[in-house]
Amino acid sequence: MTGATGWGLILAMAAITFALRASFIVLQDRIHLPGLVRRGLAYVPAAVLAAIVVPAFVQLGGDAGLADQAPRWAAGLVGAAVAVRTRHMVAVLVAGMLTLWGVQALLG
Repeated sequence: MTGATGWGLILAMAAITFALRASFIVLQDRIHLPGLVRRGLAYVPAAVLAAIVVPAFVQLGGDAGLADQAPRWAAGLVGAAVAVRTRHMVAVLVAGMLTLWGVQALLG
């Protein structure tokens, strides 16, 4: 694959991705989704965040010691507590990241 072909493929994939995502915004007044689907779509951001975070949080195997696992567990537990208490996604992200960085700094 030449450089021009590669860039052409990247631009084509970007255009297709943009068109798919923009279609929900552009066509939202013309498409009427059932109430059940609308309620289900409200949970998509939390599900995506969980799908990204949980594999790193529960990383199994390898030679990871306490110093490697403790920051993740602490951040996950603090994030879960903040989620239950506030139900605010930004607060969960901020609290979890601050905890992760703080514990990593303490453990060196």
